Amino acid sequence: MFLDAVLNAFFPPVCPVCSQRIETAGALCPECFSKLQFLHDHEDGKASAVVYDDISKRLILALKYGDKTELAFLLARLMVNAGQDLLAGADLLTCVPIHWKRMLTRKYNQAALLATGVSKICAVPLNPCVLKRVKSTPKQGSREQRYQNVKNAFCFNPKYSVKGKTIVLIDDVVTTGATADACARLLLKNGAKEIRLLTFAKAIGKN
Repeated sequence: MFLDAVLNAFFPPVCPVCSQRIETAGALCPECFSKLQFLHDHEDGKASAVVYDDISKRLILALKYGDKTELAFLLARLMVNAGQDLLAGADLLTCVPIHWKRMLTRKYNQAALLATGVSKICAVPLNPCVLKRVKSTPKQGSREQRYQNVKNAFCFNPKYSVKGKTIVLIDDVVTTGATADACARLLLKNGAKEIRLLTFAKAIGKN
């Protein structure tokens, strides 16, 4: 507590979106929080907390590339609120993996941080190592390109069993759904009973 007070005195926490001073690190200022577009209608087996827009994009980028790992628990709380029905009855959480080359430069997988937060809140066990990313994929825009990119990009880790389990797959954002679809197919192929998808943000209008 004393160390936190000292750090806050010399390095006061700021809102990751607008840089306005705030009281607690890993939070948003009230104005930016009010701008989040919360999603209330979810697809069967899929849920996202907010619309992928300028505000949520800044949060994801701050977590993903800005070393703002303290944001993970805030986003995880919003995900749990949105995904209560998905999390009910789930046997296991896992997350979309990143390639080892990206892990070297980024030092962490943002989806794993979100999954850790979700697991702590809802008490569903987490195994972030069920899937491996074996192909580093480029960023490409179209739906067809995205599905082609992730083809054979993942493999199942044979050290673990998912047979008969209902699994919630965690990621930061879903756009076309290509990545989630590839992961889900792999988990089902290896015996999972059901795959559900929970993300922080969802791009609206992406098919």
